[in-house]
Amino acid sequence: MNIHKFLAEGGGYNLPFLVHLYSPDETLHIHLINDNLDMVYDGDTYASSNFTYFPGDSGEAQLSIEIVEHDEIIDLLENNYYLKAEVVGIFNGEEVEEIGQWKHKYGDATWDGAKLELKLDKDDRGEMTFAAFKFTSNNNRGNT
Repeated sequence: MNIHKFLAEGGGYNLPFLVHLYSPDETLHIHLINDNLDMVYDGDTYASSNFTYFPGDSGEAQLSIEIVEHDEIIDLLENNYYLKAEVVGIFNGEEVEEIGQWKHKYGDATWDGAKLELKLDKDDRGEMTFAAFKFTSNNNRGNT
């Protein structure tokens, strides 16, 4: 069964996501699962949480977290220029189906005191376009 294909094509799936949020310097790691019970996976404890994750068709996503016991997420947002978000996998009731392609780095966050909304942008560094660079004798001294 290709779980990513089923999720990408839609359907009535409501499986728990394992999400890993962490700081750019990788000193603060937050592991969440949208389930009733905590879960240990690959040596990390994923805290049970109430959140929704909606991946978009072109690499963007929406992550909404009901903040109850996760004040460290607000600290992560307030103390860093950006955060990294990765969907590690989906728990299908028996095992974790790993998903490696849902990773985010930038986006917008709104906090209303009870709910955190993260609009996560596509990481398109591989498709970046750069402005033309003018070579002159000042910046290209080896070839003049």
